[in-house]
Amino acid sequence: MGKSESDPSEPSGTKTAPIIIQSENSSFNAGIVLNETNYDVWCQMMEMHIAEKEKLSFIRGKTAPPTEKDASYDKWYTDNQRVKRWLLMSMSPEIMKRYIRLPTAREIWKALSKAFYDGADELQVFTLNQRAFSAKQDGRTLSIYYGELIEIFGELDHRNKVSMECEKDVELYRKSIERQRVHIFLAGLDCEFDHIRGDILRKDPIPELEECYSLVRRESVRLATMKGEPEKPEASALVSRNRSTQHKSNWYPNQQDRTGSNHFKSTASANKSTYRCAHCDQSGHTKSRCFELVGYPDWWDHNRDPRKKNSHKNSTSAVVESKAEQDIEKKGSALVATAGHPNKADDWLWC
Repeated sequence: MGKSESDPSEPSGTKTAPIIIQSENSSFNAGIVLNETNYDVWCQMMEMHIAEKEKLSFIRGKTAPPTEKDASYDKWYTDNQRVKRWLLMSMSPEIMKRYIRLPTAREIWKALSKAFYDGADELQVFTLNQRAFSAKQDGRTLSIYYGELIEIFGELDHRNKVSMECEKDVELYRKSIERQRVHIFLAGLDCEFDHIRGDILRKDPIPELEECYSLVRRESVRLATMKGEPEKPEASALVSRNRSTQHKSNWYPNQQDRTGSNHFKSTASANKSTYRCAHCDQSGHTKSRCFELVGYPDWWDHNRDPRKKNSHKNSTSAVVESKAEQDIEKKGSALVATAGHPNKADDWLWC
């Protein structure tokens, strides 16, 4: 059989990666949907995506739209409808209904700006400054705390646009704002960063905000590493000495510690617990001191152990019977000693 000829346009043993060409008619996804609260972020995202498609002039209105008689009108109308669709498809259904009838993308963009953009509204600036000065780490991770501040500072920069002609004044103003934000960041840190906070404030000039965050982050990593270290040798030696002292005190029960407590009591109690009665099989005493045999004292609480209560009755009866038997034996001995044995030949048995 003959070998099949391979396609000369494709080199043997090699594969070419597919080339994907994305046209202007491809789907447009801004990654965010406009609602009543996120216009500031939405407009920035939309502007970036539209600029990427090279259609920014359709929302900024730099060029006037051509008339319907113009030869370029069809091309302009198609592009305008495309940008208009991008805007409308990135809105919530409730907001989309308000602007779908507007003829151009430029008019939609202007209407949204009037409805949602508050510009340099003094209330918004006041709220942002209040959030910045009251922000605290409060046990959160350093990344979350720093990210919150950066978001607030970005919104303030967006609203506080100071116009200065002298470049030197602009630089001085920027450094003043940066210094204030470093102070805000350091003031909100948890107390575990007191040491690194003092080191940063002693630097001259004071580092910028990003550098301060880097220094504090490294300190955070160091502290986390220190918390995960094993027990220090000094602590182990201290525990060993304490155990040795406790062991000696058990061998010498009569000695007292610095607080004046007597170890003899605890040692005697421990030794006493090793006793076990051969009669009642209870620990803490021997048979010679068993209350069931010698009788319970008056102070004994018989309600705490019903078994011992019954034993008390039995032991009392046993004591009474024992005393009765002893009395009978004494009386019998006295009688025999007086009258003698009935059988005179057996008197020797009673001697």
